[in-house]
Amino acid sequence: MKVPLKSIGFTGSLFSLLCCLGFGPLIAVLSAIGAGFLINDAVLAPLLIVFLVIGGIGLSLTYRRHRRIGPLAVHLSSAVTVVVFTFILFVSPIVWLGIAGLFTASSWDFILAKRATE
Repeated sequence: MKVPLKSIGFTGSLFSLLCCLGFGPLIAVLSAIGAGFLINDAVLAPLLIVFLVIGGIGLSLTYRRHRRIGPLAVHLSSAVTVVVFTFILFVSPIVWLGIAGLFTASSWDFILAKRATE
């Protein structure tokens, strides 16, 4: 069974970022189920970085299949953007732009991987 590292990385990164950005419904659910400790930036920062690395590893594995560096480059630049503009210089619109870049990289990679297997 193949583990979809890209999907795990993207989903985990999105979860961590939504907590960092204070997304109300997610914070309410976490508090209701007793997982309010996840709202702390001391927990979210390393968690976000781990999920971004997992997503990058997943993209690098599929890079070996389609040999296009674009999705990996977009993921790397988006990951740096997300970390810098979430924890160092907080600018919410730029963080959302980074999230869009992560989604774009995953989607682009999926399309290239599918074409490479045809």
